[in-house]
Amino acid sequence: MNFDIIGKIDGNFLVYKNIRNSNSIVLFNDEMKQASKVNLDFLPDYDRMINVDFFAYGNFFYMIYQYQKRNIIYCMAVKLDGNGKKISDIMEMDTTRIGFAANNKIYTVLTSEDKSKLIVFKINSKNKRLYFMTTMLYDNNLQLLKKSRLTIPMEDRDEYLNEFNLDNDGDLVFTKILRSNNDNISQAYFIIKPAADDTLRANELKLDKIYLDEIHIKVDNFNKRYLITSFYYLQRRG
Repeated sequence: MNFDIIGKIDGNFLVYKNIRNSNSIVLFNDEMKQASKVNLDFLPDYDRMINVDFFAYGNFFYMIYQYQKRNIIYCMAVKLDGNGKKISDIMEMDTTRIGFAANNKIYTVLTSEDKSKLIVFKINSKNKRLYFMTTMLYDNNLQLLKKSRLTIPMEDRDEYLNEFNLDNDGDLVFTKILRSNNDNISQAYFIIKPAADDTLRANELKLDKIYLDEIHIKVDNFNKRYLITSFYYLQRRG
């Protein structure tokens, strides 16, 4: 069984449950007693469900899910109320054609701290030297604001992308790191994809005789800045 805690909406605590092809939302009251159970009949029965994300607002929530039908991955969205009832049409956000059965999600979905923006993106890493990135930025009504297609050069086979965050302005930020042979991070870039642009801005983090462990990013929306932090070593494997 898979489950996800959606949150408290309109006085109900909502929990998503998945058992094989059965998908439902269970409602609990303030005493955490089960009040009702809603079957999500609109989800595909026999196609491969890959991933589900929930984004809760005051009196509704968005359910964004991915599933595979034959050789196509679908990314879909639907709006539901505090009783687990569908209150919008199902929206197709994007599709991806693949040649295999996907076990991991193709799309990543993030929301900003104030929930005014939501972004869906995918990265095609088939070419190990040049990644292809597609981003779709939405407002809180799931109206598309900007779709971009970008390329990310990957000069070394030990380079990785990590720590994706979305700020309240709709800018996507993440890191590109070099970690040779599962060792410490010896090179790192902080990358910004501005909301309205079709470009990436890469800023190298100057590592002066230190080696980083894991890099984490915290978006400080109030001061309009980003905080980057990491433990570090003074020598390899130190």
